[in-house]
Amino acid sequence: MDSQLLKRLYRILHDDPTLTRTPRCCYSDAVILLIYAFGVLHQLSPRQALQRRHWPICYRRIRFPSYSQLMKRLATLDEQLQQLSRLLRHQLPRTDQKVIDGKPLCVGGFSHDPDAALGHVPGGFARGYRLHLLADHSGAIDAFALTPMNQSEASVMTRLLERQPLSGVVIRADASYDATAMYQATRVAGGRLIAARRKPGRGTARRARHPDRLAAIEQLEQRPDGLRVHRRLRGRVEQILAHLGNLSFGLFALPNHVRRLHRVRRWTEGKILLYHLHLLERQKTIK
Repeated sequence: MDSQLLKRLYRILHDDPTLTRTPRCCYSDAVILLIYAFGVLHQLSPRQALQRRHWPICYRRIRFPSYSQLMKRLATLDEQLQQLSRLLRHQLPRTDQKVIDGKPLCVGGFSHDPDAALGHVPGGFARGYRLHLLADHSGAIDAFALTPMNQSEASVMTRLLERQPLSGVVIRADASYDATAMYQATRVAGGRLIAARRKPGRGTARRARHPDRLAAIEQLEQRPDGLRVHRRLRGRVEQILAHLGNLSFGLFALPNHVRRLHRVRRWTEGKILLYHLHLLERQKTIK
């Protein structure tokens, strides 16, 4: 499967004239992005990805830049990497059911990364970053944000949802996102949020009486099947995170060479891009 992903990515990059025709540069944007994606695919650092012995024989004819050239160009191609990821996302199906959640990305206890922060993880505390995901029920990832571990999940997701087109969309979430600001941001974007409460059965403060929040309380706490349906639909995000993390190239840990917020964000973008490529390849296989 990894060889198929690399082959398809090579074709996508070299069929895009905006990436292959880079003025005043010895190496095209397509070559720079391909080398970086190869490293992300095989858990290699950029320096290791430049070593031809790691590449399949059919790709060794590519003219590689030096390490310093690669890193300078990568710093200017974050927007192109995001555009490529959005292009792949548009080829995947969309539904009116979305799910949101966070995934901790921890660093070692002796890491000197100044951007990593201490925050809550299941079972205690850890240092690192947190990935905040808005995913479609089909399995594709619509948007994400990456922050230090100590930032509130609800606050980050509120800012993320404000920039998304959510007309007619229902978002399922756990109790971490039961906040009036979340309901307000989702409603302004055109969607509706349904999140369980941390302490069901209790009253609501006057400032927390958003109409969508009251509707979610009624659906989850007063209807016999409401909570069961919500848990089944909301559980889709656990499947997506498990799929993203358990693939051979998946986002299961941060390698030692991926430190500082901008590098972690670029690495995560590369992982999501490959994940969407994997979904497209799987769709083609099923058809």
